[in-house]
Amino acid sequence: PGSGIFCVVNAVTGAPLALFQENRFMTDLRTGAAGAVAMKHCSSPEQDVVGFIGCGAIARNMARAAATVRPIRGVAYGIDEAMSHTFAKEMSEELNMPFSVASSAEECCNQSDVIFTQTPGSSTVLEKDWLKESGVTIIASGSDQPTKQEIPTDVLKASKYISDLTGQTSRLGELRSALQAGVMTESDVHAELGEVVNGDKSGREGNEIIVVDLTGTGAQDAAIGQVAWDKLGQL
Repeated sequence: PGSGIFCVVNAVTGAPLALFQENRFMTDLRTGAAGAVAMKHCSSPEQDVVGFIGCGAIARNMARAAATVRPIRGVAYGIDEAMSHTFAKEMSEELNMPFSVASSAEECCNQSDVIFTQTPGSSTVLEKDWLKESGVTIIASGSDQPTKQEIPTDVLKASKYISDLTGQTSRLGELRSALQAGVMTESDVHAELGEVVNGDKSGREGNEIIVVDLTGTGAQDAAIGQVAWDKLGQL
């Protein structure tokens, strides 16, 4: 699924403690964990139909993480139909929760209360008219470079927009495209996710569109590195 080495260092001395040839496994885990935090704090308990646009490795971790928040009914859509069916079948069996495959991204959005998008981000993956009027939470993790965009700017403008780190999403995330289009400024950012988690800013309030923009942060890498190091020390 990927390649890479994760280095854990002593935070005081900078000395290397461990090298994990984890090939993105730890990164994908912490991305899924961030998705679960976003779903927990930015959706309501009755929002249990969860859509997945993009059915690769990140989607699997998002599904596993979402299932720790509440029982869900998953709806999957991806360009590769065979991959979508494999994802739905394997996640249903692993999580013991129902998953189905939508015939289009529009059908997936029509059904979903929470939508996880995790695609290469080469083009937008949904439209505002496809979203449920009763409110939806979009958790977008595909845009992590200045060339990527999953969410249309009119959706971003209409949303309660929450970043993982505004200084980063303004350069690499979905916020970047809205800023460049002139439809948002950084003052339109409702909160960073941490502010919602600690209660300083609100999460869901009624039938609104919420977009949570996840680009991945160094703090998340440090946290998953600490967990891996602690687990290694228990062997």
